[in-house]
Amino acid sequence: MRRWFRKHPWAVLGAGSGLGLLVGVGMLIGALATMAVRSSAPAAFFPDLPLHATCTDAGSNFSMATGQVADGVEGVFFLDFLTGEVQCWVLDRRTGVPCGYYVYNVLQDLGVDPANKNPRYLMVTGLAPGTGGSARSDSLLYVADATSGNFAIYALPWHRGA
Repeated sequence: MRRWFRKHPWAVLGAGSGLGLLVGVGMLIGALATMAVRSSAPAAFFPDLPLHATCTDAGSNFSMATGQVADGVEGVFFLDFLTGEVQCWVLDRRTGVPCGYYVYNVLQDLGVDPANKNPRYLMVTGLAPGTGGSARSDSLLYVADATSGNFAIYALPWHRGA
């Protein structure tokens, strides 16, 4: 085979040049295609997907969660395990200061004995957007009694125009 390469050096050079030219043309086509895709609207390939993040944390006597009350309006929920009282502070989207405050006691709904000095609860929020002028928030609050398994679902009264 070495003899053939030595007898036909121009064929080897031509094959190498042709292969190099083919790779170069392929790279040029790939670069042009990439530039064409980037210049068009990327939303055609990756439409906007809103991200709604919530957070929940709990200690031995207290739980805290966040949830979207309405578009751009966040609520912070607190649950005191000893009293069964759920509080929610709603933060104004423009100023960041509280613009709403709600309180509710979950003991009766969950069938928890108020004399119980070691209650255990789980609390998370979910997203269930209402219709245009709905009188409730987009966020649902799920509270469960970890000892009995009873649970309840709550929604804040909320007017979108407020």
